[in-house]
Formats: sequence, structure tokens, C-alpha cells
Amino acid sequence: MEKDFEIIGKRIKSLRMQKGIKQTVLANKIGMSQTNMSNIEAGRTAITIQNLLKISKELNCKMADFFVDFDGGVEEASPANDVGTARNAIELEDAVQILRLLKAVDVKGL
Repeated sequence: MEKDFEIIGKRIKSLRMQKGIKQTVLANKIGMSQTNMSNIEAGRTAITIQNLLKISKELNCKMADFFVDFDGGVEEASPANDVGTARNAIELEDAVQILRLLKAVDVKGL
């Protein structure tokens, strides 16, 4: 699971830098501290869906952009070699499906 947070954090950082937005500015716009944003981008802290939606809005990108690898493919879960890993793989697949649904509807109020 920590690897998933690391991947999402790297994508947030990459998208933020592509837009030329400073970490402090983005953190302030979504109502979090720069330290928390730094920890999220480094994969040390989990991010909530609500904050991911806010970041998506500020960076003017799709939620799916946080879950698509840099080459344009969907991030694949690690092979399931134990029960914990299998559960994480299912959770990642569920997250991708949720993102597809979010992309199809207009999320209001965030």
C-alpha cells in the first residue's frame, strides 16, 4: 500500500511542477500545510479522496491522471503472492473503477 501512496505522490508532484505551481501555493489552495503536502508527494502520508479531488481541480487535471503511469498506461498492481498483496491488488482495481466513474460524472462542491 505504501508503494501506491508513493506512486500517487510522485504523480501529484509531477503534475504540479508541469503547471509551474509551488508546493506551498497548492497546499494553501486546498487547505493543508506545506509539510503535509510534502509528505504526500514523498509517499510518507496517505491522501484522502477529497484532497485528491481538490488537487485535481487546482491542477486542472482528471482524477485518472494520478493513477495512470507516465507512459500513459494504467498502473498495474503487483502480482498477488500473499493474502495482503491480493487484497491490495483488488483495492487498486477498485480505485481504477471508481476513477472511471468519477470521470463520467461531474463532482460538485469540491
